This record gives sequence, structure tokens and C-alpha cells, in this order.
Amino acid sequence: MAPAAPIPGSAEDLLARITERVKSSTSRRGLLVDDTWLYLRNPDMPVLEHGWKLHISARPEQLPELVDLVLPVLLRHPCDAKFAAGAQMLRSMNSGVLSAAAVGKAVTVYPAPEALVTVGLELAAALAGRPGPRVVSDRRLRPDAPVYYRYGPFHVANGDTEPVIAGPGGATFAGAATERYRQPAWVTDPFGHQAAPAGGSVQLGDGRYRITAGITRSPNGHVYRAVETATGRPVVIKQARAFVAEDSNGVDARGRLRHERQVLSALAGLPEVPELVDHFRHGEDEYLVTGDRGPRDLRRDVLTRGPYRAVADAERDGWALARALLRVLDAVHARGVVVCDLKPANVVLDDAGRCSLVDFGVSALAGERPEGVTPGYAVPSRHPVQLADDYYSLGTTLHYALTGLDPVVLDSDPAVNRDRTLACLAGALPAPGHPAVELVAGLLSFDTEERTAAAAELRCGQAAVRSRSCPRPPTVDARLVAAIVDHTVTTCVQMAHELVTAPRRSGLPHTLLSLYNGSAGLGLELLQHADRPDAREAAAALARWTTAHPDLDRLTLGLYDGRTGVDLFVTEAADLLGTELPPEYLTLTASTASAPAITDGPVDSRRTDQISGLAGIGTGQLLLARRAQTAGRHADARHHVALAASCARDLVAEPPGPLPEEPNPGTAALAEGFAHGQAGLAHFLIEVPASQSVARRLVDGLAAELPRIIADATRPGATRRYASWCRGLAGIGAVLVQAGHRWQDEQFVKLAADAADACRTLAPHMGLAVQCCGLAGVGELFVDLAVTTGEDRHWRAAEEIAALILTRSAGPIEQPRFPGKAVDGESAAWALGTPGVLSLFRRLHRRGGPRLGLLGLD
Repeated sequence: MAPAAPIPGSAEDLLARITERVKSSTSRRGLLVDDTWLYLRNPDMPVLEHGWKLHISARPEQLPELVDLVLPVLLRHPCDAKFAAGAQMLRSMNSGVLSAAAVGKAVTVYPAPEALVTVGLELAAALAGRPGPRVVSDRRLRPDAPVYYRYGPFHVANGDTEPVIAGPGGATFAGAATERYRQPAWVTDPFGHQAAPAGGSVQLGDGRYRITAGITRSPNGHVYRAVETATGRPVVIKQARAFVAEDSNGVDARGRLRHERQVLSALAGLPEVPELVDHFRHGEDEYLVTGDRGPRDLRRDVLTRGPYRAVADAERDGWALARALLRVLDAVHARGVVVCDLKPANVVLDDAGRCSLVDFGVSALAGERPEGVTPGYAVPSRHPVQLADDYYSLGTTLHYALTGLDPVVLDSDPAVNRDRTLACLAGALPAPGHPAVELVAGLLSFDTEERTAAAAELRCGQAAVRSRSCPRPPTVDARLVAAIVDHTVTTCVQMAHELVTAPRRSGLPHTLLSLYNGSAGLGLELLQHADRPDAREAAAALARWTTAHPDLDRLTLGLYDGRTGVDLFVTEAADLLGTELPPEYLTLTASTASAPAITDGPVDSRRTDQISGLAGIGTGQLLLARRAQTAGRHADARHHVALAASCARDLVAEPPGPLPEEPNPGTAALAEGFAHGQAGLAHFLIEVPASQSVARRLVDGLAAELPRIIADATRPGATRRYASWCRGLAGIGAVLVQAGHRWQDEQFVKLAADAADACRTLAPHMGLAVQCCGLAGVGELFVDLAVTTGEDRHWRAAEEIAALILTRSAGPIEQPRFPGKAVDGESAAWALGTPGVLSLFRRLHRRGGPRLGLLGLD
């Protein structure tokens, strides 16, 4: 029986189309697959870290035809390319859920520089007249074709989400795609397009409206403040982009905008709802003009001013906010409208703090509505829409106002998500049986009558008539920690198995192989559990897979994002498990690990940080030296120490330059932090005898800055990154503990405890569970302090952090699934996923032990 034909537009269908076309051509191309992309790789392409790349936009149902049209062009020219792995994946990308900058990027082309213009023009000619959503991070090559271009990284060079491009003369450029076009100052547009003139006013609606400011950027379209030119009246203009976020019925952002116009007409005259002013088309997009209801939304208000307080008559009274929001809902419901999308971003506050509701694109009018909900904020029910659905959204919105945390959404069981959300609230409001927790618990009930009763209590001004069962963070004890470690090791073993057995899997080398988020980080943690046969076997398989990976030679030398972290893993695996290093790996190691290569080889010597630069490479060399010494390879140990000394000399000889421009808010203590700042340099130099004076100056500087950083971190509205390992107090505190231990100076340890106390205050409001920017990195600091001081209070604090992590998890408490950086799914990345959370629980279980990538307290 012949195998069934693949579903048109599926990843299997696209792969078959590409394979057939490649086989029938004379071009040498390789095909690789991961969950998101189908990669078409040209072995003759030069290795380029950055350059001009092309993006081709398409609607999901048109992806197969698009592939057939673009392949002949791509196979004629030197380039690599990747295709969205099926129409369903492209639909997800075009929704903007994955990333606003990902919308429309059905195909990405990485041409050789000499072929860029030819490939771009041929693609535009082949695709003229075809529709597709706009790629907002790029410039359009010509107005009648869905072909776009921008300058950016070809292979991300540092281990975080903000790749930095190094240009001539020490210039840098933040290479991550954003929601506007940007290009480095040192390049010129290859297609001769000119930048829009700076200054002047932007007008819409045939000059009827003049834009004065932006409010939000969204994949669906931006929202602007403007004035009506004829009257001077302030208005808000909402854009709906063509073909973006199409639902199963083909309704895109424009269709939802038209529906919103109908809802606003039904709500006309309500003071809590914007006035409908105008609706017009501009190009392919449509625009809705409404009255301006206030300067900020509730999400931004909490981020900039801090959470509301669950105390009556406080300056930011959460009870007053709750009653005001319910009054607005009552008024809307009286007109026959169910909001269906009540959430913090859709609550607008005026200067006096009065509430209005905006964004009715998926609201129900006479029972009819387009598809679409915001995960976590809508009642998890398939029943016909009813008024009480908005009470559930009121509860989740109040939860955000009081905690700054979005609802938990990881578990497939809505009841688990609801209970963990309430436990997060109880963790932020620790008084047992707090009435605010009981109110939110009633509003989040799956029972319609219970939600209605809770709303009635609030409407009458009563805190809570009935006592409700409110989940709290679990009590973390030795038995629970042991069970979690056992379960999570099993999870990581499975992750390793999936990584090494996934067919035709590919990706950027640092995402597949590195300590930060690849096989090295996962493998190093598994090696900490080598007493378990399954963990030993998984680590050995990972080591074999890593050393044989064809992209190994594309790694830079970085510790967290490059070859040094990989060397740590495979060397430790060889020593502990007896895995053999293949000759080609040893040859590559010899070619990259000589002393001159540290500064003259595949590392940018201007990068000094722990993630990618000299401090991290030097740290890794010292860790390799310790491993060699333990294994009795004394000559190797001396070699690694010499390489570390080379890194230290370069760091001391040339002070680090300015940090690259940060494109996003929330930098926290970036300049002082561990990943990219002074703490990371100090961590390495503390361990180098010849660099003690410089290390002492760095640590003294951190100590002097610590009170200011703590004050900044604990002010209302401060970014929660201030508590983090990577750019906050957890990383700085770890280095202060290290300095105090090495130099026998208790004052540094006391300062680290001050940093930890500030982290403990911020922790209940941190949404991420992971090592980088998350709770696991905070918990590690408390373990460091507990090991160094022997004080039980630090162990108790570490257990509190572990309990908070469990409130963000899915599954049974003893068998949790931890959210990754995206908070809605597990990840095998050490810094951004489950292995890094396991690192914390392992150290809790064993009352100490090594921290991956750090020189430790031994």
C-alpha cells in the first residue's frame, strides 16, 4: 500500500517540494529541519556573521505556491534560505504571538553579498502582485511585491536575545529585529532607497489627522495619538494591517477592526468607552479613529508605577480599581455587549485614575464575535458567550494589577493554571486568607454562579461574604525537593534523547550546542547526576552528538554561547563517562585553543563579557584547568591556566569599552551585572593571581554602587530584571560572595546578603522561573550565601524561591513542568529552561554543589 500523500501546505509537503526541486537541479544543497524552519543550505556559501538578508511574505494558504515560485531563483544563486515549516507554522508566525518582528517572514534568504541585489530583484519580479502581511522590521524592495530586506545577524553571536553586530572602528549595532526598520550607520542601502526625512508631522486620513505620538506597536497594527486638524481634538488612531493574524475563517486584523466599529456604535454615549470618530482605509490597511480616554493603560501603569496595593484607601488602592472596573463592565453589559478581551492593556486610565475600556475587536455583540482570546485572561470554556465570562477576565486583570504577573498558562488542565495563578497572588500577598485573594478566587471560579456572586459582593462594597479555598505556594521541604530532582532529571534525559534523535534537525550553532541554550548546558547538568544510569547514558549520547555536529566549527570561542562551554561539557563527559573524543574534534580544538587564538582568532577581543567575551573564555579555561588537574592531566591544566592568563592580560591592558546600545527598556544593572558588565569581569579576575589589584578595584566599585542599585531595584515600577543573575543583584551578589570567600572579607558577604534581601522582595513579582532573568538565578544566590555562612535563613529563603517557581509550573507539584523563557512551554535550554531550574533544585537537595559555568566557592 502506497504511503498517504502529505497534507498540502504541511511541513512534509513543503519538504517534498523542496527535495524534488533540488534533486532536479544541478545545485548542491542540503536540507535540514527543525520545528520552525526548513533549511536550504548551500555548502559553497561563505561563513558570514552578518549582512543584508531578504524576507518574503505570504498568507498561510499560499505557502506551497510561494515555495514553487522562489526555489528556481534561489537555486540559481549562492545563498542559504529557510522556509516556515508549514502553513500552520506560518499562521502562528503571522499572528504575532511568536514575535511581532516574525510576522510575514515565510521565507528568509541569506544571499552572498555579490548576489544580494540580483536575488532580490529576481524574487520581486517573480512575486509581483502577490499579497502578504507587511514585514515591519524591514524595508520593502518594491511596492507591488512581498519582498523585504534588512541588515542583521546571519548567525547570532552572543547567547542572549539581543545579538550585537560589531562594525568598523569599534561601532556596534543591536541586531535583533524590532518593529521598525533600522540599519547600521556604516552601511548604505543596497537598493538605493532613501530614509524618510526626519522631523515634520505625519498625517493620515487625507490630512484630517496629525499623529503626535505612538501608544503601542503591535503585529496587528500600531496605535497612535493624534489630533483632528480641523478642531484640535485629541484622538486615538488604531491601525489594522492587511493579512495579519488571520483566523480559521480568514478574518484578519481589518475584519476585527470593522467589528469593533459596530460594537462602538452600540456603546455610543457611554463615558467609559471611547467615542467612535472615523473609519478609513489607507493603502491595504484600515484605521479606526476614537476619542482619547487617557495617557496610559493598566499594564504600563503597573510596569512604571508598581503593583496596586490590596489595602483600602492606599495611594494605589486595588479595591477602588476593582470596583471601578466592575462599574464599567456593568455599563457595557447593559448595552448587550460582552467584552471577551478584558485585560490590563485594554484598561485605559486618565490623569485622575478613572478607568475606560478599549479594544472591542473580539467582543460579542448580540452573541456574535470574531475568533480570538488572550491566553490566561479569558475563561477557559467553550460554552456560548455570557456576561459572567467577563468576571473571570476581571479576576485575572486584578491579579495582574496586584502582582505584575500574567496568569499561569502552561498546564493543559485549566484548573491547574487557575490554582497556580491564585498561588502566585497568595505569594505576593502573604497574609493567610487575604480578602483580595478570596475575591480573585471567586472571580476565577469555573462556576458561573460563583463568579456572579463574587462580582455581586464587590459591587456591594463587601470584601468577601463567603470564605473560599485559596491555593498558596507549596511548602518546600527535603522530601519534595528530592522528588522534584528525581522527576526533573528524567525530564532532562528525555530532552537529551529528543535532541540527538530528532531527524534532520538544524539551527544556529549556539542554539543547538552551547552552554547557554544548547546541548552543552543540558549535558553539563546531566553530568551532575551521573550516579543515575539514564543520566549517564543521555550525557554520553549528547557528548557524541555534540562532537560530531557539522556546525561545531561555526562557533565562536565564547563560554556561554560558544566553543569554550562546549569544551567544558565534552571534556567532563570524557573524564567522567569515558566517552571518546573523535580525532576531528581534537584537531579542531588544537586549532582554536592555542594562546594566540584567544585574542587573534575567532573571538572579537572588544567583547570582554562573560557570555561571549574574554572574561567568559578565561573563566572557562580555569574550569578546564581544574577538570584536567582532577583527572591527572597536569600538562593540560598548565596549558589552560596559560590561556586564562592571556585573557586576563588583555582585560587588564585594555579597559572594557562602552556596552552596546540596548534597544529595549529594562536594562537594570547591565553595566554592573554578571553577563555583560563589571561583575562578570571581576568573577574571572578574582581567580587570577596576577590580576588581584584590578579585581579588587572592580569589586570595591560594585560594593560602592550596591546601595544605589538596591534603591533603584526597590523603587515602585523598577524592572524585575534588577533581581536577576544576568543583569541584576543575584549576579552581583554571587560575585560579592565569591570575593568575600576568596579574600576572607566578611563585609563583602554581608553586602551580598543585602543584595539577596532586595531580591527576596522582588521575587514574588518575577514571572520567569529560569536562570537568566528568572527566579532560579535568584535562588542560586541564596544557596551560595547558605553554603558560605552556614545560616539557615538563607536556606529558608532559597526554599521560598523554589516555592515561587512551583507556582509558575504545570503538572503535579512533585512532578512539575517548568516554563521556559516564553512562559508557556518547557525548554531544554540551561539558561532559559528546565535544566537551569534543575540546577537550583539539585543544589537545594545536596545543600550545595557546583554552579554551571562559574568558578564556585571551593
